[in-house]
Amino acid sequence: MTEIQIIKIIFGILLFLGGTVLIILSYVSGYRYLVQEKRCTAKVSGTIKKYTLGSRGGSSGIHLPVVYYVVDGVEYKRIGPEYKGYVQITKKGFATQNSMNYEEKNQVFYIHRNMNSVIGAAKNPIQELYPLDSQIDVYYDPGNPKLSYVLRYCNNKWVFWLMFLTGAVLWIVDVMIQIFL
Repeated sequence: MTEIQIIKIIFGILLFLGGTVLIILSYVSGYRYLVQEKRCTAKVSGTIKKYTLGSRGGSSGIHLPVVYYVVDGVEYKRIGPEYKGYVQITKKGFATQNSMNYEEKNQVFYIHRNMNSVIGAAKNPIQELYPLDSQIDVYYDPGNPKLSYVLRYCNNKWVFWLMFLTGAVLWIVDVMIQIFL
């Protein structure tokens, strides 16, 4: 075997493994977005008991609610409501009073903050919208209550398709390299 053939085989194995990992991750993290909209037809009231430790949207300070709901005597949990994106607009000034406004447009959460540049502590805006121990609607699949979403469906199908198609392209590139090089 020549060095070129060895490199081609090793590169082919790595491309195949990378594509496989992406396709598996697409099903683990994104497949639910493909089926939620059609299958989650039943509705129950859930209770917000805590917030996620990790923040969403980079430095926006968004910690989503963790909602617990009961179906047929079994308790489930779901993080939500989810958003497609988070946009934070912060204005800092020396003698500015801390204030925050937020709005949702097309499933994107916008945060408008005015912060004091000396003493500026940012709060979680979701906590004001959805306080602890408040009730919120959860939609779930009657056949599989673990499949659910909170308040409204968030169309993040692109997560699945981006990873799945990237993995498939890696497989195609791998086959092309093995055949034509």
